[in-house]
Amino acid sequence: MDDPDRTVIWHPRSQGAVTDRPLSGAAVEEPVRVQDTAVNVNQPGVVLRSPSALQLAVWRAQRIVYYLSGLVEALIALRLALKLVGANPANPFTQAIYGVSWVFVFPFSGIVPNINLAGGAVLETFLIVALIVYSLASLALVKLLELLV
Repeated sequence: MDDPDRTVIWHPRSQGAVTDRPLSGAAVEEPVRVQDTAVNVNQPGVVLRSPSALQLAVWRAQRIVYYLSGLVEALIALRLALKLVGANPANPFTQAIYGVSWVFVFPFSGIVPNINLAGGAVLETFLIVALIVYSLASLALVKLLELLV
């Protein structure tokens, strides 16, 4: 090694002692130089600024949109699962899920026909349409909010 400015990665021996030679196959790295000056490559060259109030507000609004759409989609998915397994509609939990989720799925009711399965199970295909529409609507709303920044 003729260049004294080269950086060498040192590895300890198995006994814990440090050797003056790198192990075979060890990488030899050179520092990045700008006009013959060594530069710390681990430190970013760009000064990071804190986000503005508008950026924070948009970020929070996006998180709220994702959270609310996730809740709505979870209710619809739970309704779909309960319908697929033929859950007892007289059960209070099932009634609660059907009642709360109906608010979000009734606009899609009747778009496509339901499929009756064995054992009283029903595939309400309009629930799948509702899941797709709510997912796309939440994504569109988040992208619209992103335009504010």
